[in-house]
Amino acid sequence: MIELAGPIAGLTDLLDVRLLGALAGFAAFIGVAVLAMLYFAQARDVRRLREWAGSAPERDAGLRETTSTIAAERSEELQKVDEERRRREEAEKAEQRAAALREERRQRREYGLPDESRWQRFRGRFAGSGGRLPAPRYLALIVGAVIVLGGGVAFAAIQVFGGDGEGQKNAAAKSGPRPADIEVAVLNGTAVSGLAGRFGDALEHDGFQLGAVTNSTTSFGSSVVMFSRGHKPEARKAAKALKIEKLQLMTSDVASAAAGAPVAVVVGEDRASSPPTG
Repeated sequence: MIELAGPIAGLTDLLDVRLLGALAGFAAFIGVAVLAMLYFAQARDVRRLREWAGSAPERDAGLRETTSTIAAERSEELQKVDEERRRREEAEKAEQRAAALREERRQRREYGLPDESRWQRFRGRFAGSGGRLPAPRYLALIVGAVIVLGGGVAFAAIQVFGGDGEGQKNAAAKSGPRPADIEVAVLNGTAVSGLAGRFGDALEHDGFQLGAVTNSTTSFGSSVVMFSRGHKPEARKAAKALKIEKLQLMTSDVASAAAGAPVAVVVGEDRASSPPTG
């Protein structure tokens, strides 16, 4: 028995070592299997992440396309709503115009007038002929253009056919000198005080240049308009303004009192009690 104890103890030790090695190998196998499972699970998750990341731009493009489509549909709907609103407004305006026209015709019938004015009948005939009558503002522009064109043609004709400065001079000569260019002195040939001043005020009121206003050295029974040589047209205009018929050349004593004025009005007794304009 003593001799067998050594070999049996060695065998037992050998069995323990082998058991431990088997257990360690089994544990290692299980660890490798777990690691393999974790690896494959991680690989699957990584693949899914890569697929998701790769498809993200496509989803964005699809989302943008969907958004654009919705926006286009919304814009079309808004346009349709605006067109419908405009049609309703135009229909309402047309109805208002028709109502106003009916009311106008009713009022014209009450006053015994035709249902339509001449302008309305003209527009109706023009529209019935298939044409479209221009708006009033365009008609005004056309009329204005015709007036301007006619004025230009008339001006050109006047310039071409002699209606120049000579014609204006002839017209001015026919009408006589202007009152503003005529200096007139007024003399009182009566004993009535202030008579020359009243006649002078009348001449100024008519636009004449008022010269000396004084008394005559002699008495005059009739009023007279005297003038220096070459100034008869001016004297005639002053006489017409005061309604004095008598004209004559200026005497020396009147010329002295007139102080250089080419025309002198001498108020006589016949106008002593009448106003300056007769």
